[in-house]
Amino acid sequence: MKSKKDKIIDAAIDLFAEKGFNNTSTAEIAALSGVAQGTLFYHFKQKEGILCEVLDQVLQHTITGYDNISQHEKNGLECVEALLRSENLVVEQHSKKVTVLIRDMTDEVHQPGTHGFALIESFLKYKINLLSKFLSKGIADKSIRPVAIEETAWFLDAAFYGVMHLKLLKPLLIPPLDEHAIRFCIDGLKPNPNLI
Repeated sequence: MKSKKDKIIDAAIDLFAEKGFNNTSTAEIAALSGVAQGTLFYHFKQKEGILCEVLDQVLQHTITGYDNISQHEKNGLECVEALLRSENLVVEQHSKKVTVLIRDMTDEVHQPGTHGFALIESFLKYKINLLSKFLSKGIADKSIRPVAIEETAWFLDAAFYGVMHLKLLKPLLIPPLDEHAIRFCIDGLKPNPNLI
């Protein structure tokens, strides 16, 4: 049985997805979740708090997926690919939440010094460090060509975010790009056999 907090989050995400964050009132969220408005404010001091909670949940799912990558059984390139596939899986499993987060994260949530900013900053540090570790491992085991490690880690993050943004927010008929983007990134990291 879901807690009142989870019911509030589910109702909010449904309403945000349908109407947008700014066009959804706390009264509507409370009504749809079946709780009193006071209960909503007990769990979330303001509407932005719901977005921060959803962000935290999605990031925790993503980190759990990353933590399941066994470095002992994979070379560096396989670890990078596993990370990209793990993140793609989280986006697919939580597409409504991720769509709302990308579309509706308010300026208040993105401001330095806010809880949302701290969550994003902490996650990005973790992800870039992990990607850098995998890239370094791949260069050492020769599964990845020599690359600028930190810049490549940031590029991989930006490329994935761009594909995710297109996939979730653009109402265009575009081919499925996730697999293509993963293959493109992995192929770009492989050593060039003509240079060996």
